Amino acid sequence: MTKANWFKHARRVSMVGLASIMLAACGLTPEQDRAAIEEGILTTPGGQELWQTIKREYPEDFGNLIDRLQALDFSQRRDDSVSEEIGKVWLQEFFGKIAPDSVKAPAEQLLQWSASEQELYAVLQRSSVNDCAAMTMGQWIFVDESNTLVTGAIARRNAAMVRSAAAGRDNPQQYAEPDDADFGRLGDSIADTGIDPDLQAALGSDAAMAALGPAEQCEIGVAVYSGLAALPDDVEPELAAYMLSPE
Repeated sequence: MTKANWFKHARRVSMVGLASIMLAACGLTPEQDRAAIEEGILTTPGGQELWQTIKREYPEDFGNLIDRLQALDFSQRRDDSVSEEIGKVWLQEFFGKIAPDSVKAPAEQLLQWSASEQELYAVLQRSSVNDCAAMTMGQWIFVDESNTLVTGAIARRNAAMVRSAAAGRDNPQQYAEPDDADFGRLGDSIADTGIDPDLQAALGSDAAMAALGPAEQCEIGVAVYSGLAALPDDVEPELAAYMLSPE
């Protein structure tokens, strides 16, 4: 099995529900306004674990998000799309920043992150095949917060990545690049999921992957992360570090 370029996928995040807190600034002192914005972020439906993890592990970055939101004038705060766009841009920047550290985490955190990837793909396959396919192909997905099943899985996955990044920052590990034997073992594990051999063969070709329909692309993503998670705990971290790397 060879690892196709598309597998160096982008970070995936759910749409942040920030618009509902934007009018809280009316009549408040700057300190009260800031506290209200923070409370609104931390209580985002389905995203509490993610935002609390970000605040705990990356307080300066979290403070920067509050700064951006607090700088909005009253007319901007009345426009939901403005705060949503700020949230999207901030999350993309934040996950891009922490990505290199995330794959240097000790095995415990990498295994938790890998398990959350498997869960997310499984949820998307049941609930949103097009998003599952888009994620498999390395695209960002932003899911409406009303879809609590999916946003919950995304938030858990993203929180696991943040914890992995913090652990990699504080206690960086150096993982060897997998060799052919490692990829062969992963290929066998993917095959054990029952995926059609022709679909699995598409993993070696960007063009073949792009030619597939959304359901097939999604099936490949599910099989790969199921196969990765099924590897023994003493084998999976090295492959997970490579497969989840942003480079």
